[in-house]
Amino acid sequence: MRPESTKNQHITIYHKSVRDLILICTVLLGISPICGQSESEVYLSDFVSGEGGFEVSAPMNISRNPGYDNQPYFLSGDDLLYARTRNGQTDIARYSLSEQKTTWLSDTPGGSEYSPMKIPGRNAVSAIRLDTDGLQRLYSYPLDGGPPELLIADLKIGYHLWYSPEILICTVLIEDRMDLMVINLKDNTQYTVQKGVGRSLHRIPDSERISYTALEEGDILVKSMDPESGSTAILATLPTGVQDMCWFKDYSLICGQGNELKSYNIRDKGSWKSFYVFENSKVNITRLAYYHPSGVLAMVVETPD
Repeated sequence: MRPESTKNQHITIYHKSVRDLILICTVLLGISPICGQSESEVYLSDFVSGEGGFEVSAPMNISRNPGYDNQPYFLSGDDLLYARTRNGQTDIARYSLSEQKTTWLSDTPGGSEYSPMKIPGRNAVSAIRLDTDGLQRLYSYPLDGGPPELLIADLKIGYHLWYSPEILICTVLIEDRMDLMVINLKDNTQYTVQKGVGRSLHRIPDSERISYTALEEGDILVKSMDPESGSTAILATLPTGVQDMCWFKDYSLICGQGNELKSYNIRDKGSWKSFYVFENSKVNITRLAYYHPSGVLAMVVETPD
C-alpha cells in the first residue's frame, strides 16, 4: 500500500500502539498522521514511442475525487484498478476506460484497501488491508463478488508483486525499515533478498526478472532480481526526490519528478530526459502504471494542500 508524499518525520513517541501507527504512516503510507497529505488524482494518457521520441496525449483526470486516489493498476486494457477515497477510507475502485465509469471492488467498514493487483491463475485481486486497529494484512478479493480471503496472516506487507501463482515478491515492514522477501506459498518457505528497500516493485518486460528500488549510499537505485536464484544487479539511479518508476519496454524506464515525466534508457546509460511537462508547475507526479498492449499510461498527480 502506497500513499505517496514522504515527509521523513522523525518523532519519538513511547506508547507502542501510537509508535506503530506512525511507523505505518511514514514508512508504508508515505505520510505523517500529524501533517496531513496532499490531494492526489489519477490521470490517463495515450503514451507511445515515435520517431521523434515519446508522444503523450493530454492527460485526462479520471478520478476527480477529494482525498487520496492512488496506486493505479491495469487489470486489462479496459479496466484500471486504484485505491480511491470514500467515506473517510480507501476502497478499491474499478474504472472502465471504454465506458468512463467507476464501480467498486471492495467495501470494508473499519478498514482501507491499497495496492490492488491481479492474482495469476485466479479470478481475484490481492490488496493490502489496513484496519483501523492497526492490523495490516494481505487479502484476496474475488472479481465476481464475495467475501475477501486472508492470504498471509503473519507478515506486515507493504508492497507486493506476483511472480507466479505460487511465488510472491513483497516488501515487509521490519522494525523501522522494509525488507524485500520472496515467499513461496506452495511450500510455505521464504527468504530475504535485501534489507532497507523502497516501494516500487515491477515485473521487467520480456524478462524473468523483477525490479525493485533500494536506498544505498544516499541514492535510490533501481535494481533487478532473479526470484529463483536471488541474484541482483543495479540498473539505474532515480532522479533526486523520486521514489517511483515503471517500465516502458525492457530497456526504458519512466518516472515523474515534480511536474515532469522523464525517461531513462538502461542500454545507453545516459541521463534522465524530460519528455512531458504539466502546465501547473506546483503538481508532483508520483506513481505510474503502463499498459503495453494499448499504450495507455496512468499517473498519479499530487496537488499542494
